[in-house]
Amino acid sequence: MSLKQASLAVMLAGMWALGCSGSSPTSSGAFMLVLNAGVANTAMAATITEAQLVVDGATAVVFLPAAPAASTTFSTSGQAGTGPHTMAVVITGQTTTPNSYTVATPSIQVFDLNRTLLKTIMLPTQTAVLATGGSISYSFSL
Repeated sequence: MSLKQASLAVMLAGMWALGCSGSSPTSSGAFMLVLNAGVANTAMAATITEAQLVVDGATAVVFLPAAPAASTTFSTSGQAGTGPHTMAVVITGQTTTPNSYTVATPSIQVFDLNRTLLKTIMLPTQTAVLATGGSISYSFSL
């Protein structure tokens, strides 16, 4: 399996992980979500060797560049039920540790199962000094 195929497999697995709230795809409490988040080294130094987007405790997307990167963006989609949810950008590999990173205004588009946009949730920008394995986390509710 190539690296690109492995990344796609992890992303697809993560899409299903969004449904872990217990709602079935046909229940009235189910929504389709599109999550977008970007992370950057605040000094724009190429330190990121691996990063993950974790949604509701499950890895949704893995970023594994061929060479260290200063930034990356994550995008994934899937189903989720009503109630509280979490999203975290995790720096799982870096050239030096710790480093300062910024996650700038992540967005969550919430659709009904007919793909009608219901709302867009804009989360606040956060900056933190992260050791390897550290994360910038968010909570949101549907």
